[in-house]
Amino acid sequence: MDTHNSINELIYLIAFSKLKSINEIDKKKILIQLGSAQHVFEYCKASQALHHIYWPLDIAKREIDFITKHAIKAISILDKDYPNRLIHIDDAPLLIYHKGKGNFQLPYLISIVGTRAHTLQAFAIIKDLIEGIQHLPIGIISGLAIGIDTIAHKTAIDFKLPTWAVLGHGLDMIYPTQNRKLAIDMLEKGGLFTEFTSKTSPLHFHFPKRNRIVAGLTDATIVVETDTKGGSMITAGLAFKFNREVFAAPGKINDPKSRGCLSLIKNNLASMYHDPIHFLEAMQWPIPEKPKIRKQNQPMSFDGDPISQQIIEFIDIHSPVQEAYLHEHFTLEPALLAAKLLDLELDGAIERQAGNQYARKID
Repeated sequence: MDTHNSINELIYLIAFSKLKSINEIDKKKILIQLGSAQHVFEYCKASQALHHIYWPLDIAKREIDFITKHAIKAISILDKDYPNRLIHIDDAPLLIYHKGKGNFQLPYLISIVGTRAHTLQAFAIIKDLIEGIQHLPIGIISGLAIGIDTIAHKTAIDFKLPTWAVLGHGLDMIYPTQNRKLAIDMLEKGGLFTEFTSKTSPLHFHFPKRNRIVAGLTDATIVVETDTKGGSMITAGLAFKFNREVFAAPGKINDPKSRGCLSLIKNNLASMYHDPIHFLEAMQWPIPEKPKIRKQNQPMSFDGDPISQQIIEFIDIHSPVQEAYLHEHFTLEPALLAAKLLDLELDGAIERQAGNQYARKID
């Protein structure tokens, strides 16, 4: 805190942030106008119309005990180290809680978002992107959810880039629980953000609210895969509203996981994401001296085996494909189709996934 009496001011800030009777936009305006949360409290108590508002000061004091014990930093919108991009959105949170060691005031920050039920291609897109921008002093923001968020955080760590998760609950827990180790790993170079105090559960309506922070913290949001509804579409819409750059990977026109991305591109809410060089050029960010061009999967030729050629082309179009769907499409004996699939898998052309699905293997 930058205020002279920091602990006392923080008590009023936490209590003010938890008031339900004033929306976030008005809270921000009032706090900036009066200069401190204690001044806001004194103003309310002196006002006949506002003196009845209950300020949860006891809860705020307990929260200070919690954040002190767990080395959590409470950053006020009045502080000089408040995230410099987030402060410009109208409903920026008065307080944001941060745990971690990373410097989040980096020259470049992007968010990577998408569906929980992603395809194999998502791994390749995210790896290719992060590998192609690792030369920059850049950080990766996402939401720690299963799926695209998890891939983004893990890939950033693999390439030794700082990554932050914005949570939809307090810092006394990690949700989903299976990402607890990932969250701990992120603390070394990045960290965790939330606007919620401890004992705040991950309720469904917290996550759309959380998404405005994901969008507001960054210069650009990249949507990898998503349907037309969900948190990723909310984040993309907010980023567009905040005049940030939005990109969407196009995917296949008949794939539900690409419908949201295609909708964003169609409605001019997002530019098409093609590859890291295209992204860097669009953002007018420095391009590496020797950019690495990832080899795309080349069409595989099976001149002596037209059935295998047909199978690989079919999987190319529909990947990932249920094995039952392959049996329906190809009028082959089950044993013969199984043998063809095994040969393609051994050749490194396809990959068997959970749920008896087959997809092209990405190098």
